[in-house]
Formats: sequence, C-alpha cells, structure tokens
Amino acid sequence: MIVTDRQVTSWLETAVQGDVLPYARATSLPHGSRVAERLRDLAACGIVVLYRQRRLHGGGDENFHYYARRTGNQFPRAGGSQAGGRAASPLPATKPQDKRMGVRTSVALEIVPQVRALLAEGEPRNAAAIARKLGLYSPTPVHKALQRLAA
Repeated sequence: MIVTDRQVTSWLETAVQGDVLPYARATSLPHGSRVAERLRDLAACGIVVLYRQRRLHGGGDENFHYYARRTGNQFPRAGGSQAGGRAASPLPATKPQDKRMGVRTSVALEIVPQVRALLAEGEPRNAAAIARKLGLYSPTPVHKALQRLAA
C-alpha cells in the first residue's frame, strides 16, 4: 500500500508542524515510485522528516510502515513554485461569475433574433403569445426582448 501523489499534495496543503502521514506499508518501497521520490526531495529541503517503523504484529509481507512528519520549515518559493511543483498562477482581477448575467437576461439576449423574426412575420407584440410560440414557460424573457427591440 502506498498513497497517491494527490493524497500527498492535499496533506501538504493542510499539514502543520508535527502532523504525520503514513504514506506506505511495504517491505520496501517500489523502485522509481514518484511518491517516494517526491517525499525524499521534500525531506532534502527540510519540509518533512522521513522515518519507518517495523511492524510487530499481523500477517502479510508488509514489514514496515513508512511515515512523513511535517516540519515547521516553509516551502521554497523560488521561481514561484509550490510543493506540488506547479507554478502559482496569479488570480484574475475579475472572476467569471462577475461577468455572468441573470438567466432571464441571457435568455432574452438569445431569443432577440427569433422575436425579431416573428414580429417581421406579423406576429402581434404579445409577450405571452410569443413565449408560447417559442416554447418558453415564462413571458418575462420575451417582454425583456421586446423592450430591447423597442429601445
């Protein structure tokens, strides 16, 4: 049993000094294990201390428990890298949800061409009738579209 890289990352994000992560239970760590290599790199930087304990009881081939204990050292920030090895991207000034409109407004904007086409065909300026013809449950978006066309 060995934890995933994602589990190590989430533990590193929340771990405080003294927290322990049991990251493997095996006789020896698999050769070329990304998790073991990453934890060894973190230990070389002083972020964690690695140790193992021999299992005393129980059957099976897993003779050792491998642990990583979080130290108080901060992650190196050179080059903008984090513990996961990814560069931290700056947050945008505006968020996508700030640019969103209400559902009714977006529906009204989408149906403006259809409302315009129906009016050109001679449909009366009745929001409820146009909404029924377009298959909408509410005449409110059609009413907003009519206001937009009248402006």
